[in-house]
Order: sequence, then structure tokens, then C-alpha cells
Amino acid sequence: MKTGNKATGGSGHVGALISGYLDGELTQQQRQSVDVHLADCAECSDRLAELEALRKRVSGARLSRVGDDVWREQMNDMTVKVSRGIGWLLFLGGLLLIGGFGIYQFVIDTSVEPLFKLMVSAVYLGLGALFVSVLRQRLVERKTDKYKNVEI
Repeated sequence: MKTGNKATGGSGHVGALISGYLDGELTQQQRQSVDVHLADCAECSDRLAELEALRKRVSGARLSRVGDDVWREQMNDMTVKVSRGIGWLLFLGGLLLIGGFGIYQFVIDTSVEPLFKLMVSAVYLGLGALFVSVLRQRLVERKTDKYKNVEI
């Protein structure tokens, strides 16, 4: 076993380089140095063998046994569509109510200066105009979008 080797960082083992060695990310000089070290060090050779075995196990693993068709079918289920629609309706309705109440309070609040009200209103009206223009553009493009029916 070599100690003080440049490739091993002076520790006598190539533990920090084994992952790069396994992935083929080392320079030729580093790879040769690790090869020489592995020939003499059983501990590092065992570690490399463990990492190779782990890589084989992980590469063969599947996260889900359910196929893509089953997932697509579940996401297009009528119950899912209805509950998603109700959820969006409640969310947007609540957002509009809170926003409307906030705007009402902002307008009737006499402690806020009119100039400040005008500046804040301009910012929000500008954001609203940008939103409407992007929404309009997306609705126009939607008619001719060639990727509309592409499934991932």
C-alpha cells in the first residue's frame, strides 16, 4: 500500500476517487494511479466491488410497477377531473373574494394618500394588462399549436 500518493490525497486510500473511477470521470493519470492502488489495497478493491454491486442493483430497480397507460387512465378519470375542477373553482373564487375585499378596503381607506393609491393601482393595472395580453396570446396560439396533443 502506498502512502502519501498524490492521487490518494496523502491518506493512503483512494476512497474519494473511487466513485469517479467507477463513473469514468477521472483523468488518465488519476485512473492509472487508482489502478495501481487497487492492485495493492484490498480495502479499496472491496469498496469498489460494493459500489459496482450497488450500481447494478439500483440500475435494475423500478420505482413503479404501474405502466404509463394506467397512469394516463387514472389522470383522465372523470372523478379526478371533477374534483380538480371543483378545487380550482374554490381556489379562484376564494382568491377573487379576498382580492376584491382588499381592493375595497384599499379604496375606502382614507389614511392612504391618493398619490400612493394611484401608484399602486397603476402597478396592478399594468400586471392585469400583461396577464390579459399573455392569456389572449395563448388562446389564439392554442388553435394552431402543433404540440397540443403530444403525450409525454
